[in-house]
Amino acid sequence: AMQLAWHFFGYSDTYNLFIAFGEITAALLLVIPKTATLGNIIYLPITVNITILDFCFEIPARSVTTLLTCMSIALLFFEYKKLKRVFFDSPVAAETSLPTNLIKKKVNVQ
Repeated sequence: AMQLAWHFFGYSDTYNLFIAFGEITAALLLVIPKTATLGNIIYLPITVNITILDFCFEIPARSVTTLLTCMSIALLFFEYKKLKRVFFDSPVAAETSLPTNLIKKKVNVQ
């Protein structure tokens, strides 16, 4: 099964470049503190895909990829409040009140 997986993934240079570009982008975003959460959001589906492939095709890197997937999930749980605010909470409209004694309008009704 592992030979089949290596032949399959070695066949497509486009797929290999796509995965490599995604991993490098996620890694660069993870290094910068302000973009680390976005990097982790990009990284999680990539590492889940690799972990599932490792289990399905009996590739011996299962322990490493499982650990990386669990660490990525843990990091997202640490950012739960921030992610909840961004994805699930509705934006709050800013309420501004003006003192009514400063606004004086004359209305003429005819």
